[in-house]
Amino acid sequence: MRIRNPQKRKKKRIKLGRSKRIGLTLGDPLGVGPEIIHKSLRHYKPNSPIIVFGETKYLQIASIPIINNLEDAREKGLFFYPIQVPAGSDPSFEYVRAAVESALDNKIDALVTAPISKEHWQKSGVRYNGHTGYLADAAGVERYAMFFWSRDLKVALFTIHVPLASVFKEIRKEAIISYLRFLDKDLFRLFKKRFSFLVSGLNPHAGEGGYLGNEEIEEIIPAINSLKKEMDIDGPYPPDMIFLKARGKENTVVISWYHDQGLIPFKLLNLHSGVNVTLGLPFVRTSPDHGTAFDIAGKDIANPSSMKEAIQLAEKLIGVS
Repeated sequence: MRIRNPQKRKKKRIKLGRSKRIGLTLGDPLGVGPEIIHKSLRHYKPNSPIIVFGETKYLQIASIPIINNLEDAREKGLFFYPIQVPAGSDPSFEYVRAAVESALDNKIDALVTAPISKEHWQKSGVRYNGHTGYLADAAGVERYAMFFWSRDLKVALFTIHVPLASVFKEIRKEAIISYLRFLDKDLFRLFKKRFSFLVSGLNPHAGEGGYLGNEEIEEIIPAINSLKKEMDIDGPYPPDMIFLKARGKENTVVISWYHDQGLIPFKLLNLHSGVNVTLGLPFVRTSPDHGTAFDIAGKDIANPSSMKEAIQLAEKLIGVS
């Protein structure tokens, strides 16, 4: 799959006076994406132009005007930008590809993505196993991270989609310091405020003074101590209690070392209100914090709350809410 080199792309200035736009991809058409988008937008009054990237046959909202030029989305409201899907391609990837190209060309200012099927991407020949890696490659960024936001709890992942056996190899002082500095800087860029960080232990009981593992003593604590003059950071705290400690604190982020350590408690507490934010990109990207839910697709029972939160957070991060 060919990706344009963003280093060769001339930066285009946003035209003065135009409204900031949000692109919204339809997701896998066999999943709940079209349903949660339909429900989110049916009675929603956006503060900016929201442009749905997809195929009209999968989203039947008669009131949405179809546009063939993104510049036509000048005012607040909802618009549909039809995507031509080549034979053999996965539709959801083509929606994302078109929206990302538009974001990199400064035609949209934020991207909200409905759920896709990693399996469907792989079977159609897409070499990425999800949005995050593709977005980073397309944008030409080396440093990026998954950040999970809700009004009640915020979680950042040190590693993303790696086997559990490989996580321990990644726990190194300098790598931790570099990651936390990036996280602190990029969260401030997006949210225009500073966050405090609570660092989870890697081992049970945060290592129990070395009896249950040495990573905390040898790598994690030295990294935390070296950063205390730069940011509000504390830990490591036992993984089985740190999320309760952070819950309800608006400006506190839990640092989790691997995917399930952070996402099991986050999704348990925020199944219908969590938002996935990709850090490090040159544009805002959010998504609902759930998958395609093929088992309930088409039954009109999918909860659209996470999608609505993703749209509203995108509006906030580009300064239109």
